[in-house]
Amino acid sequence: MSNLKHALRKDLKARLRKLTSDAKKAESTLITDKILSHEHYQMANNVCIYVAMPEEVDTTRIIEHALRHRKRLYVPYFNRDAMFMVKIRDWDDFLALPYDTYGVRQPTDYDRREHAMETDGLDLMLCPGLGFNRTGHRIGRGKGYYDNYLTKYKLRWTQCPYTIGLAFSVQEVQDIPMSPTDIPLNEVVFGSSQSVTGLK
Repeated sequence: MSNLKHALRKDLKARLRKLTSDAKKAESTLITDKILSHEHYQMANNVCIYVAMPEEVDTTRIIEHALRHRKRLYVPYFNRDAMFMVKIRDWDDFLALPYDTYGVRQPTDYDRREHAMETDGLDLMLCPGLGFNRTGHRIGRGKGYYDNYLTKYKLRWTQCPYTIGLAFSVQEVQDIPMSPTDIPLNEVVFGSSQSVTGLK
């Protein structure tokens, strides 16, 4: 299992390196438009949106839209062992976040911010990844942050929030090796002409 996942991650990273900046921008725009018109996004009050690394679908416009439309927005904070979803107050608060070593905005005062797990929970979570298939299976970077968070979330709230993966077209694969701790997503939005797909 681990060898299969390692080989798949290596292949997907190579695909992403070949993707041009213009292609990333175009597909990110298409995906953003799909999310902003998506029923689950429009109905959600409490949303978690990842802050994109350079090789991920850009979420900046979704984050700004959520904050300007008074949704309660949470973004991931990572430490060595775990991931927390912490609240962003407004657009100015987001822009003031410092950059981490990966060039991603991340709160440093996570211990003084509201955590989604400790308040009203989440209605929707937008998830990154290295690869996705059309049944909602996802492969990440091997740290298990999202699967572990969703496992703990389900123990706390009995069910997970609605989850949507965001993926460039080159990130689509047919088969992803799954372990018992891997949690499928409800949907995946691909950066192609095709609409949202997944388990729903």
